[in-house]
Amino acid sequence: MSGPWLLIVGLLTPVVLAVLGFYVHVDRQARLLKTQSGPIPGGLRFSAHGWSVEVQRSTQQLQVKTQQGDYTHQPLEGGDEELQQGPQTVMLPAPGLRIEITPNRVEEGEATAAKPKGHCSVVFHASDESAFALAEKPGGERYLLRLENVPAPVAANFHQFAGQIRIWVEKLDRNVAQQLHLRAQRAEAEAASQARAAAKAKKASEQSAQPDLEPAEQIAQWRKAAGFSGTSEVGYTPEGKIDWFIDLDSRGRITMYANKAVIHTTLMGAKVNSLGAELEISVRDQYWSEAESELQVYRVFKGAHSDTRRAWKERIEILCDKLRSGEISLR
Repeated sequence: MSGPWLLIVGLLTPVVLAVLGFYVHVDRQARLLKTQSGPIPGGLRFSAHGWSVEVQRSTQQLQVKTQQGDYTHQPLEGGDEELQQGPQTVMLPAPGLRIEITPNRVEEGEATAAKPKGHCSVVFHASDESAFALAEKPGGERYLLRLENVPAPVAANFHQFAGQIRIWVEKLDRNVAQQLHLRAQRAEAEAASQARAAAKAKKASEQSAQPDLEPAEQIAQWRKAAGFSGTSEVGYTPEGKIDWFIDLDSRGRITMYANKAVIHTTLMGAKVNSLGAELEISVRDQYWSEAESELQVYRVFKGAHSDTRRAWKERIEILCDKLRSGEISLR
């Protein structure tokens, strides 16, 4: 090669190397800033250079893979934090998950303001608290995964993807809260029901017929407790004790005794049915409510004449209708 060509090659070589270096730099920057996101079977996926995030709907988890991250976890009940640094593949529970994207800032002396570096930190906060509470399991941990020096354009793209995660997590959180609320309501209702049953049993034992009292004395005691004295009928056992008793006034107040239990109530919301040789009267007790609307059933008039049962049934139905229409009042 002649001298002029050597001179030309010598002059062009730095230029060619510079151009190649520029394209290598541009390509590297493009790879560093490239992101992909979209649906995958059973969830969503976001990927960037060196890390990725997958939404796994079936297991209600988030899988984060990174070539470099700081991962800490600590028991919910207290204990030492465990820190792991380097490549990570982490499964995070979705309920209660929070994602923070924060620009990195560098201090240039105490007197100068902080300036952005062009990179961000992405931090995932997660906990087993919601899932373990729903499953009524002890233990569990809280988790924190930190990704540092994420390029700002990549962080901006992930911010949009994180918005989809947030909507999903909020829906899960609402569902968990609703299930926990319903469970608490059921527990409260069960406890209240047990308390009412105990109170009913105690009251029934206190108000049941006393064997040492004569029937007239027992009826007088019940009428005193009820606060009224109406039209009554009574049935006796072969031993001469009270088998059943009913006392009804014109305002719909009623006292009944049957099956060793006594009740002082009203005919508001009551039902009456003929049942063979008896009348079945269902009434509200003091624990009745719209939520707990079970009626207490008493069977009376065993052994009474059919005309008597028929007359009492008609009278009770008339008073029930008058109470329902407001024609008569209990006040």
